[in-house]
Formats: sequence, structure tokens, C-alpha cells
Amino acid sequence: MSSLILGLDMGTTSISAVAVDDRGRVVYAVTKSHQASVAGLSSEYAEQDAAKIRGTAIEALAELQQHIAEQPVRGIALTGQMHSTVLLNRDYQVLGNVITWQDRRSLSTGPQGTLLSELQQRATESAMHTTGCRLSAGYLGTTLFAVRRLQQLPGEVAHVSFVADWIGSCLTGQAPVTERSHAASSGLYDLVSDDWSDVLLPAAEIPHDWLPAVKDNGAIIGTLTSAMAQATGLSAGLPVFNAIGDNQASVLSALPDQPGSLLINIGTGGQIVWRVPEFARQLPMDTRILPGNPSEDGQKVSRQFMIVGAGLCGGDAIAWVNRTVRQWLQVFGLTLSEDSVWERLQSLAESQENSADLFCEPFFRGTRYQPDRRGVLNGINSDNLTPSNLLVSVFEGIAQSMFDVWTTSPESQKHPLQRIAMSGNAVKRNRLLVEAVRRRFGVPVEVARHSEEAATGAAMLGGVSLGIWTSIEEARRAVQASAQ
Repeated sequence: MSSLILGLDMGTTSISAVAVDDRGRVVYAVTKSHQASVAGLSSEYAEQDAAKIRGTAIEALAELQQHIAEQPVRGIALTGQMHSTVLLNRDYQVLGNVITWQDRRSLSTGPQGTLLSELQQRATESAMHTTGCRLSAGYLGTTLFAVRRLQQLPGEVAHVSFVADWIGSCLTGQAPVTERSHAASSGLYDLVSDDWSDVLLPAAEIPHDWLPAVKDNGAIIGTLTSAMAQATGLSAGLPVFNAIGDNQASVLSALPDQPGSLLINIGTGGQIVWRVPEFARQLPMDTRILPGNPSEDGQKVSRQFMIVGAGLCGGDAIAWVNRTVRQWLQVFGLTLSEDSVWERLQSLAESQENSADLFCEPFFRGTRYQPDRRGVLNGINSDNLTPSNLLVSVFEGIAQSMFDVWTTSPESQKHPLQRIAMSGNAVKRNRLLVEAVRRRFGVPVEVARHSEEAATGAAMLGGVSLGIWTSIEEARRAVQASAQ
């Protein structure tokens, strides 16, 4: 009987869990909306109910277990939304809500401009350079600085964590730890010196002892507690592996390790990614660490890197079309469900497959490096501003935003683009989005065949740590072959 490794992904809007067997087959997958977003806040705030996230993660694992009850499980690997902020007391209990990467409270104006600009000036460009990114709205480091300045920081705060690391702590009963890909997403971790930055921490007014210990990807952070075993139906004592960032997890499972290949991942947000052999900055993109293979003695992990155009428009922009249509209908006394509007929009868009010269730049919430940027709609005439045209124009705008990042990069001149891999829930649900990318880039596009790429990537990494596969490359080949 095949043994299984489980992957659990704590996403921005949903929790996904997969069971991957030793042949690379995703034998079962479950995705559950956590409905954790907190309503009634300022439009610049993005917070989620921690209890709902935790509860949905448990439910996802429990449902997974019901479908794999007869197959032995060897471990649980974790991934999740990057940049998020979880405030904890001395006993590692959650204080208040999770603050997500979509939060923009750091753009509040202070005596020296926005709180974000004040922090960037205090941090200095040279110190931020070796983190691979620039402190931006929604990053853990930025959020903590803003929360303190806005006098919103609970007095009991003694530790901070990322969402996926906090869930790991819940599963194991151990103090949260983190991994380099998550640590760097805070904007506070120096990838060159491989440590929390001794310049950026005081600039952001964050005590070092608030931050979690950093362990290698694939490290076992503890085992499943008896209480969690009872709640999920899994066996107590299962090893739980250190969480990696969801962007990195998707790259592991979907992006071939070949020059001329790039990944476009579109979930709630959007990213375009390609691999590079060593740490290098290509502004305004981020440089992120990519989990590598353990050494033969199992004591060290190889270091790889990737260039990321992050914070681009994605599924949130697509959802804007649906939400806008429903808001207009409500003005006239018509209330339709999100699903019914979506079904009609898709049908109309499929029938025409063009936007009739309508073009949208769907940067409704700004970008990572231009937080004040907003959406633009061009080419409106007296006939073409229809809901379906609007949807297609958003697809084209997302494709254009990705194309602009790629064509301004040095890598686009070094290696002619051969292929694009696409992943993310928004990709699976929108064929016309894939077509828009294919037309704009002019190269073949392959959509990841396996479900829940981030959760699968985490499971692959856990499987390598367990010795199921000898390398990440072998795990990827197995997963992709099994999905054909």
C-alpha cells in the first residue's frame, strides 16, 4: 500500500489540503473557504479571524483523513500566505486578528509622510537591498511598525508569527518557528548574512526576541499532538514539517528547472517568477530564496533563488468585476448570487472572446512598489462598456502587467522565452485568462494539471525530507507525470 505525505496550504481566502502518494499522485484534495475576513473595518485594513483559519485547517485535514483512512500517512507539510502578521502573547496565544498582506494601514499619513515612507527612510536602501525586497505595505515588518505608531499594538505582545508557522505551532504544541522564505517575506531578514537584520529591526522598532527562530526548509518542527490527532482523525506523533511560503511552494511543483521558463501564479494576487542561479537584485522585482535539496548528510540545504514580480493584479481584480456588477444590480433592486453572476459573465465572455477595444489596468489596490497606483479603463465608446467586455479587459490587463515585468528584466535578454507554466485557482477557473497570457507572450502556456499547487509543493518538499524522493526535481517529475 502506498504511503502518503499531506500538504496543507493556509491561503488568503481558503485552506487547501492534499494527499500525495509515493508515486507523485495527488490521491485526494480538499479546498475550504475559511470565511475569516473581518467585516466593518476601514477599507485600508485587512484582518482575518484567527479562530476561523485554525478551525478550517482542522476541518480540511479531517475531511482529507476520511478519504485516505486505509493508507498510512508519513507526515504533514505546511505552506501559506506570505507577509502575514500574527500577534502572540508569552504563552503563544493569539492576540486579536491576523493582519494579512493586503493590509494598507502603513499608508496612513504621519508627521514625515506615510508611515511606510518613514519606515523606508529609517531602514535605508542599502539595508533593504540584501533582504531581496523593499519594505512594503502588508509586510510583517511594515505592519508591526504601523500598528505601533497607530497605538494599536496590544500591550501583551511577546511574539509574532506568520499564519502558516502559527498553524504549525497549533498542530505540534511547540513555539512557532519559521523558514527563510517566510522570514524574508517580513522585509526584515538578510538573505546574504542569513540572519534577521541588525539594522532593520531597530529601524522598525521590533525586538529581536519577538521573532521566531529560523530553521531549514524540510525540518521537522514537532509532531502532531494528541488533541490535534483527535480533532483531525490523524495519528498522534506524525512529523510536521517547517512551513514554506506559498509562492515558493507553487514554484516547486509547477515551474520546470530550465532556462527560458517562467511561472505565472494567479490566486488572490498575482506573481510572475523565474529562477536565477544566485542572489542578485533586479529592481523593482523581489529576489526570493527558493527551497533547495538537503545535502547528503541531511544537515544542510542547498540555496537557490528566484526573481519575483509580486503584488501584481490577480484574482482580486477578477472578483472586482463580479462585485461591481452585483452592486449595480442592487441599485435597481435586483439581488443575484455571486455564483449566478459569475456563470453568466463567463458564458457571455466565452461567446465573444474579445474586449471590443476596451482595456483595463486593474491595479485597484495599487502595486507593491506603487501603492498609490489605481485602475484605469481605456477605449470606452458608446457601445462597448458591457459586463462581459469588462471581464475580458481585466484578463488582458492582468496578462499585460505580467508581460511588462518580464520584458523589462535582464533575464528576458539572456534566455529567449520558451514556455510559461501557469498555476493558481484563478487560472483553473478562467480559460480566457490563460488565453490572454498566451496571446500577449506569444509562447506555449501549460496550466498545472495537478490541483492545489502550493499544497502539493509543500508535500513534495516533505517527501524529499522523508526520503520518498531523492530530490525536489525527482518529486516534480513524479507529480507532473502522474497528472498527465
